[in-house]
Amino acid sequence: MTLRVENVHFTYRKKTLFSDVSMDITTGDFILLMGPSGSGKSTLLKTIAGLYPQYGGKVTGRVTINGQALSDIPANQRTKVVGLLFQNPHEQFAMKTVEEELLFTMENLQLAPETMSEKIDQNLAKVGLTGFRKRVLSELSGGELQKVALAEVLVTGAKYLLLDEPFAAIDPGARKDLQQLLKSLANDGYAILISDHDDQGYVDKMTAFYQIQKQQLVKVAQEDWPKPVDRQVITVRKETVGQPIFQVKQMVVENDQRLLIRQAQLKIKAGECTLITGPNGSGKSSFLRTLARLQEAEGQFVYLDQDFHRWKKKDYYRQVTLAFQNALDQFLNITVEEELLQVQKNTYQKNYWSAKRIERALQALGLEGLGNRSVYTLSGGQQKKLQLLLLLVMASPVLLLDEPFAGLDEQSVQAVLALFEEVRRKLNVTLLIVSHQVGALAPLVNRHLALENAQFVDKEKVAI
Repeated sequence: MTLRVENVHFTYRKKTLFSDVSMDITTGDFILLMGPSGSGKSTLLKTIAGLYPQYGGKVTGRVTINGQALSDIPANQRTKVVGLLFQNPHEQFAMKTVEEELLFTMENLQLAPETMSEKIDQNLAKVGLTGFRKRVLSELSGGELQKVALAEVLVTGAKYLLLDEPFAAIDPGARKDLQQLLKSLANDGYAILISDHDDQGYVDKMTAFYQIQKQQLVKVAQEDWPKPVDRQVITVRKETVGQPIFQVKQMVVENDQRLLIRQAQLKIKAGECTLITGPNGSGKSSFLRTLARLQEAEGQFVYLDQDFHRWKKKDYYRQVTLAFQNALDQFLNITVEEELLQVQKNTYQKNYWSAKRIERALQALGLEGLGNRSVYTLSGGQQKKLQLLLLLVMASPVLLLDEPFAGLDEQSVQAVLALFEEVRRKLNVTLLIVSHQVGALAPLVNRHLALENAQFVDKEKVAI
């Protein structure tokens, strides 16, 4: 069986995103797709899956499966053939628990009821989520949600799997395991097309490598495929920083009735750039949400020498800001320009964040000329870069960043990091960063907290 893409051309509001795209995807294939943020990778996957032009844009060309146009196959039948894993797993879910979500999917596909329970157990085990049937989706980490979304695609029985940045919020160990799982699926007769900004771990698994370059899909010759890179260890760059800004004692953080963190004492100093690492589901995001006063926890929490529960919420939220994993959760307006105007009006640092400086930042991030665009029509990478820029312009004294590099290409990561370092040094902003993508970040941090066995441990080194 072959999924064939023939001369596909996609335009949105008269702007061409990609043109004359042709490729064959056959069972047994393991194909990597790369390209800059905003180049159209997600749109291409959605077009192949049949979501476009039904849900936007103009498409010419054909996508066929064994000669039959995919658009001629009813949606509930098409899903049994081609499965799409969205970049943002929240867009994939409709129910409350993992079990209910997977049952809902199979019921909509009218699968045999007597097979459903076994399918749930089998596919949760495949993605490393044994025991997660009754877990509440809203209580899972970003990485765990990605795994549930993959299990959901697998229960459909689709043999052509299109995965959009599936490892953006997944820890290195889980990434390696899931890459191996996908290769095993390809060996068993699935076809895998996966979009990723990180090329590591694919060279011994993929059968083809494509890049989107200047609106064209280019097949990369095997001699130019990415080479494996040995992991390195970097010593954390310690430096003198300010007085404690957060002081935590006897902290207990739970989620979904599970103990995540039990910490006797922890101090965060003003001006620090702290990297927080740990396995998926260990409690990293919950810790940030606790400091942001968005999640209840036991213990004593002091911010600027005052119990942070005694701070008025309005005043506290001007001091401490959380960047959510999902950029869309942060936006309040419709257009890019409206979002920028709002933060310019409310920034702590009006003198610093002049219109000229913001324009330079937009250019560095590749966001210039997008003022009239709706934030909801931007690519995932563009949304993430805009979200981070808005929070940096707001310039709260403390910025909590949850997976800030998810969905960003290497050039975008470097541009974001340059802005982080600039505001930290010039405006004395304190940064706490949860990230699994630590390679570029490691040289900039001056503290590394690893969450191990429900406790934060200060580490002298960072493995990249």
